[in-house]
Amino acid sequence: MDFFQFFIFLSGIVSGFLNTVAGGGSLLVLPLLVFSGLDMGIANATNRVAILLQSLTATRSFARGGVLDVREMLPAAFAASLGSLVGTVAAVRMDEQALRAVAALFIFGMALLLLFRPGMWERRRAVQMPPAIHHAVFFLIGVYGGFLQAWVGFFLIWALAGVGGKDLVQSNAGKVFIVGCFTAVSLALFASNGLVRLGTGLVLACGSMIGAHFGARFTMASGNRAIRLILAAMVMASAAKLLWDVFWA
Repeated sequence: MDFFQFFIFLSGIVSGFLNTVAGGGSLLVLPLLVFSGLDMGIANATNRVAILLQSLTATRSFARGGVLDVREMLPAAFAASLGSLVGTVAAVRMDEQALRAVAALFIFGMALLLLFRPGMWERRRAVQMPPAIHHAVFFLIGVYGGFLQAWVGFFLIWALAGVGGKDLVQSNAGKVFIVGCFTAVSLALFASNGLVRLGTGLVLACGSMIGAHFGARFTMASGNRAIRLILAAMVMASAAKLLWDVFWA
């Protein structure tokens, strides 16, 4: 392993931790992969190797910790996986600038809710939602995740906590399971199109799995208030970065 691969490994640890605790780890990883010589499309695809393995690691930790009911998450995971099929096909041929602009505005709104409506995120609530609408929400998030992957964790947390009524610890646990399911679908499609650099992806994944393990433990130990504040900070940073890329870069 040369120095640059070691740096990718270290960035995997950080991104795996961030993706498990809140989201936004790809803010670090994607620019690094592009700097290593991959174009954005290949970097976006290769990152899925690490996302898949870190999701499996975190899912195992959350399930053992008793905060994840896999059976309860299966319908949402199935809907998101169907959506990722659409998004992954679109990723090969569409420009992502408009999607980034919409994502930035949505994420910024989520940050304001995290800061000023803490009860919406920290306490579990009974929510009545028609199953068709519930499945449609996760399908659309899957479309986005198949297309871009970056920041999809924020949308899943919004769907599970802000809309679905779960607290943030449970939402993080559900998030990583759903991400793992639809990432397996999108990764297979990207790989079939020759867009995945497996060696680089596995180096990144080795670090990401370590970060995901400690991220899951940190999430369960810290509780909802601490996770809400960390999530708000990451969401604000992500929204600012997206808006900068869209309007000023």
